[in-house]
Amino acid sequence: MSEIVGVIVDIVASRRATDRAAVQASVHAMFQEAQQVVTPVLPLWSTAGDEFQVAYSSVARACAATTLVRLAAVDAGTDVRFGIGKGQSRIVSGAADEIPIYDGSAWWAARRAIDTVHRLAGRTGPARTWVVDNDDEPADINAALLLRDELIGSMKPREVRIARAMIEGRTQAQIAEAEGITQSAVSQSARRSGAATLVTVQSLWTGGRA
Repeated sequence: MSEIVGVIVDIVASRRATDRAAVQASVHAMFQEAQQVVTPVLPLWSTAGDEFQVAYSSVARACAATTLVRLAAVDAGTDVRFGIGKGQSRIVSGAADEIPIYDGSAWWAARRAIDTVHRLAGRTGPARTWVVDNDDEPADINAALLLRDELIGSMKPREVRIARAMIEGRTQAQIAEAEGITQSAVSQSARRSGAATLVTVQSLWTGGRA
């Protein structure tokens, strides 16, 4: 067994989607793009229904990756939830298509975390993420994630795009050109929307490393 941070991902209100296959494909694409910035231990794979799993080396890096995916999902008009669990993981068997089946306390913790997100839905604003570290629910990390999700949920479409582009390392000049606005407007939007703060938080979570 090895210690990892497992993440269970699900699509909010997926049954109302007119093309569920396209929505699932878009989630895979979002994580593939995110892994260019935050490398996972185990890349995203589909499990059952509209659920996915992915694993990272630390809770902080899982938080950083889910920030990018949440921004991409909001930009695409999709909504996703994350249950982050730290603990042990092991392969218990392989399916017919040779995709391993994982078990262990990391995945039990991630399940407990996403169940908590389901319970919080509608009671604490747009709660979309929760962390369980073995048997502990770290209040400081979960408080930060509640505020992060609230902030992203309040952003306008352009503000989401600017935040995402800044986290991915694009310059304000590049963003301004893509958005058809001035560099000053990009700077003002980043300060007003909280995108600049998200960039700082992301740097703290990743230690400035991919």
